[in-house]
Amino acid sequence: MSRSKVLGLVLLVLLSVGMLVFGAKWIHYRLTHAITNAVFVESDTFTRVAYKRVSGRVRELFRDEGDYVRKGEALAKLEDRDYRLKLEEVERNIDSLKKEIEALEVKLSASRKEILGNMEGVRSEIEYLLEEIRSIEARVKQLERDSRRFRELYVKGVVPSRKFEEVDTQLKALLHRRDALRARVRQARSKLSVLDAKMEGLKSLERRISSLREKLRALEKKREDLLNLIDETTLRSPIEGYVVKRYVSRGEVVRPGQFVYALYDPRDIYVLVLLEETKLKGVKEGNRAVIRIDAYPEEKFEGVVEEIGRAAAAKFALIPRDVTAGEFTKVAQRIPLKVKIVKGRRELLRVGMGGEVAIEKR
Repeated sequence: MSRSKVLGLVLLVLLSVGMLVFGAKWIHYRLTHAITNAVFVESDTFTRVAYKRVSGRVRELFRDEGDYVRKGEALAKLEDRDYRLKLEEVERNIDSLKKEIEALEVKLSASRKEILGNMEGVRSEIEYLLEEIRSIEARVKQLERDSRRFRELYVKGVVPSRKFEEVDTQLKALLHRRDALRARVRQARSKLSVLDAKMEGLKSLERRISSLREKLRALEKKREDLLNLIDETTLRSPIEGYVVKRYVSRGEVVRPGQFVYALYDPRDIYVLVLLEETKLKGVKEGNRAVIRIDAYPEEKFEGVVEEIGRAAAAKFALIPRDVTAGEFTKVAQRIPLKVKIVKGRRELLRVGMGGEVAIEKR
């Protein structure tokens, strides 16, 4: 056998052995790993940002796709002129209402002070008059006794008629004085009733002030709400991360709930794997995984199975399969798995990228 033939035979044997070894490793790898290309980069914090309560024309957009934003940073600004005009009107009404309440309170205070002062004066007058009447009545009783005594003495001829007439004159004068004082007491009490009625009438003024205060509180609450709405015309980032999508343009009119931006936090990136049910055996939480992303074939990422779904992905499809008639094509269902990335340049990844994963079996 020639030397060239021997060399060729040796090369053929080496190639065959190499292929057998490679094939054995490939088969072993396939048997010990669950491999699929149904792989998508996702993020727990993927957020579509929208205005909650306000609407209007977009005046400014502060960030573009790919920009990094911090939590609370301004993303967009709407025209707020209409809200500010409403706020100015409410503030004018508040100022006017405060002035009206202040004027009524001054009037109420002055009227109450005046009425209470008059009532105190009338009560003092009544007390003085009653004291005078009590003093006069005491003297009247004494003079009545003297009158009866002098009358008896006069009848007996002991005293002259002049003495009897003097006592009787004094008695009549005191009775007249007492009646006049009693009339003044009635007048004073009548005046006091009028003052009581005036004091009662102040309650309507108090109710008016209370009603205006309620209206003032409602306007102040409305002002606070308008201030919040004006603040809400500035759309702020709810997370720290990157802008992945801008849905509107400057000058466009947006309404509450309409998406303006989509954001995600790169620190919360993970790999969503839709694994065929036939490959699920041996795949457990905590198993290691090797990930390759189509956009970066030279990069290698490692991960750990963090969560295994309890239902097939097709169960939540927009149009789920109808199997009630028993007529369907049997296909392997896919179970969603969440793989946490523990090694690799995660800053390269973008939400929505695809690739391939190999998950070790146990």
